[in-house]
Amino acid sequence: MTGRIVGAVLVVAGLVVTVVGLGGRFLWTTDEGHHDGRRPSFAQEAVQGADALVVDVAGGVDGAVLEVSLTRAGQTVTDFDDVHGAPAHVFVVSTALDTYQHVDLTDDDPDGVVEVRVDRDGEYRVVLQAAPAGGPDLLELGATVEVVDAGTGPDAEDAGLGATIVDGDTWTDGALTIERQGLDFVLSEPWSGEEHHGGPAFLTMYRAGDLAFAHGHATMPDDARFRFNLDLPGRGEYLAALEFVQHGELVTALFRVEL
Repeated sequence: MTGRIVGAVLVVAGLVVTVVGLGGRFLWTTDEGHHDGRRPSFAQEAVQGADALVVDVAGGVDGAVLEVSLTRAGQTVTDFDDVHGAPAHVFVVSTALDTYQHVDLTDDDPDGVVEVRVDRDGEYRVVLQAAPAGGPDLLELGATVEVVDAGTGPDAEDAGLGATIVDGDTWTDGALTIERQGLDFVLSEPWSGEEHHGGPAFLTMYRAGDLAFAHGHATMPDDARFRFNLDLPGRGEYLAALEFVQHGELVTALFRVEL
C-alpha cells in the first residue's frame, strides 16, 4: 500500500509556554534549539507557508516504510543547512508513545527523502526538524499518519522499535544506569566525552494526547550529569528520549514521565 499523506495536522491554538516546577528547579524557556529566537511551535503543524511535511507510507513484508520529505511550493527540498550534525532529523513515535525512532537525512539520501521502517499497524507521529537552504533557520513540522498491513518486521529491535521504556526514574542496560532527576539525567559513570550531533547529549519529548514535541541539547554541570532547559507546552505525561554516545555506542534511554 502506498498513500501520499500531507499529515493530519493537530493545531493547538494559543499554546502557552508554562514554567514547570520540578524538584525545586524550573524549566526556563531558553529556546536553545531554535537558532533564530522564534517561539517554538511544538511541531503541531504540517504546513508552514510554502513548506509542507509529506509522508508516503509504503507497505512491505518486513514492515511499512515511512518516506519522509519536505516540500517547498510542491517541490521536494534537497538542499539543507546543517542542524546539529545532519541536514535534517526525523523523529517518529507511535501515538500510544510506546515506540521511538530518530533517523537522520544523510549525504546518501540526495533525493531529500528519509526512510523510517515501522513494523506495527497504528498511528504514528512524525516530526521533521530541518533548516532548508534559504531559510527559515530552523523548521519543525509534525504530522500524524496511519499505517495498516505493516506485517511483522524481523529486525524490530535493530530499528529501535524494541527499545525499553521505563515508567520510573531509573533506566539501565545492565552496564550503565541513568537516574532522572527532573530534567537532569545522572549517569552511573562519567560520560566518555564523545559528542553526538554537536554536543554531549540531546533530549526529545512528546506529550501524550496532543503529541506536542520538544527538543533540546544538554549542558554538563559535572562529568556524569546531563542537564536540559526546555520550552515545554505545559504539564502532562511525556515520553522522554535521551540520546548520547558512551564508549563508542549510541545509548537511547526512554522514560515515561509526568511533569
